[in-house]
Amino acid sequence: MKHLIAVLALAGAFAAQPATTRAQDFIPGVFDTYEDLAEAMDSSIMAADITATLMRFDGGVTSEGEAIDVQRQFTNLFPDGLPNAALVRQVKYSGGLSRELRMYWNRTKYLWVSVLIHDQGDRVVAIEFSTNTDYDTIAGEF
Repeated sequence: MKHLIAVLALAGAFAAQPATTRAQDFIPGVFDTYEDLAEAMDSSIMAADITATLMRFDGGVTSEGEAIDVQRQFTNLFPDGLPNAALVRQVKYSGGLSRELRMYWNRTKYLWVSVLIHDQGDRVVAIEFSTNTDYDTIAGEF
């Protein structure tokens, strides 16, 4: 579980790195609209597809082997998936910046996600993405 948390926390640190277009024709961490960003995050996490989440938000830093290992750990941690989602907190700053705290859960377990977002007008960038099962760790980012 610590490895899962460490890999996911690192994902955000690399989201701000220069990204290249992939075969899927997207740039990791870059979205046309805020709604596209929220939908990508919610759909992949709620489907318990952490591999897709990492591919979409980490800028390609996680290797295929790491992604498989993290997916296995994620599935073991959340065998019932995470069918519920809520935006818990949103703090808006100047210059199009905001930070969000999102919560995903099933009947017994919770996943907390923090994302630093920059709305550039013509696109929205997830600058930093981190997740943890410990609320206090994530809440400390606000």
